[in-house]
Amino acid sequence: MPLLGYWEAEFKYIVEQVILHGNKLEVMCELLVGNLESGDWLEALIFSAIYLKWINTGQIPCFEDGGHPRPNRHAEISRLIFRELERIYCMKDTSLQEVLSIRKIHPCLPSFKAEFTASVPLTRIRDVAHWGDIPHDLKLQIKHTIQNKLHRNAGPEDLVATEAMLARITRNPEEYSEAFVEQFKIIHHELKDFSMLGNLTEQLESIKESFDDRSLSALTLFLECKESDGEVIRLTVDYSKKPLTVDAVFRMQLGHVLVLLASSLSASSVAHRTWKDVVLSKLDPQPQ
Repeated sequence: MPLLGYWEAEFKYIVEQVILHGNKLEVMCELLVGNLESGDWLEALIFSAIYLKWINTGQIPCFEDGGHPRPNRHAEISRLIFRELERIYCMKDTSLQEVLSIRKIHPCLPSFKAEFTASVPLTRIRDVAHWGDIPHDLKLQIKHTIQNKLHRNAGPEDLVATEAMLARITRNPEEYSEAFVEQFKIIHHELKDFSMLGNLTEQLESIKESFDDRSLSALTLFLECKESDGEVIRLTVDYSKKPLTVDAVFRMQLGHVLVLLASSLSASSVAHRTWKDVVLSKLDPQPQ
């Protein structure tokens, strides 16, 4: 059977027969880790990138089967896959297409930070589910739809459920205590971190402790260049109508900052785990 047909058959099996999120990752790990020759990488990596993207976006649903794997299992499997991807990435004969596919896979893997590989991770939700000053029915809903589900079989759908609950408890600002809402927001942030779905600022903040003074200075300047609401300012310049009049010195300084940030991320041991779908697009050349 040609390799492409082999991978089509394997992923058809995973989609149709493997229903747990953790088990899907485990089967992928078995297929990728140590079972590929150099000529087989590209097709396997492309299928893996597409498959994981579809899982993360809900196009391929995950269900429960009565098992009880904790989230740390997902993190450990993710680390194994990451190590194999890094091995392929550093090979001399790895092609640019394979590198691009690997970079597409990284953001779709669960985080394997120490807090998620602990024997009992994501425990804050247990305290929130037993919060003293919230209605009993809300406690039960949090317990059964989020807490128990997380500890039985964590998956991308848990972040969706948490976002829906957060929207509910923040709809009327005075309905629930500030302390309760704040703790639930932390849970939401932890799940985003676990699912690698934080924005660029959140990702940079999460690894800034590993930055040296020069990189920290660059990060500070980068954040100061953003609007107060946290969104990067995006400008479209039509060179055909008006010449570009951006300060050349500022352009040079900003370029230096971006280079420093990229260097810091590349040097970090979690470099490829901190960028979320960074896409390089072709830009119109600067006018001469």
